[in-house]
Amino acid sequence: MSNKVGQRTGISARALASMALFCAGVWLVPSGIALHFASHDGATMWSHLFMIMHNTASLLFLIVAVVHVIMNWKVLTHYMNAKVGEYRQFKKELLIAVLGISGFVLLVASHALHNP
Repeated sequence: MSNKVGQRTGISARALASMALFCAGVWLVPSGIALHFASHDGATMWSHLFMIMHNTASLLFLIVAVVHVIMNWKVLTHYMNAKVGEYRQFKKELLIAVLGISGFVLLVASHALHNP
C-alpha cells in the first residue's frame, strides 16, 4: 500500500492565492493601527514607514483578491447561485448591515473633514 496520502508535488496556485490574501490582510490591521498612532506631529519618519507598509499591503491585498476571484470564479458563481434562495431570507439584515456599517465608517471618517 502506498503512503502518498497528503503528499503532493508542486505549488497549488489556489492555495498560494488564498494564503497570500490572508497574509496581506493580516498586515493591514497592525500597519493601519500603527499608522493612525504615528500620524501625529513629530512622528513623520514612523508615519511614512507605516504608510508605505499599509499601502503596500493594501495593493497586494487588492491584486491577490482579484486573482483569487478570477481563479475561483466558477466555484463562486455556483455557490452564489445555490445560495440565492437562502440570501433572500436575509434582505433586511443585509440592508441594515450595509447601511449601518457604511454610515458608521463615513461618520467616523468625517472627523478628517473638520479643520480645528
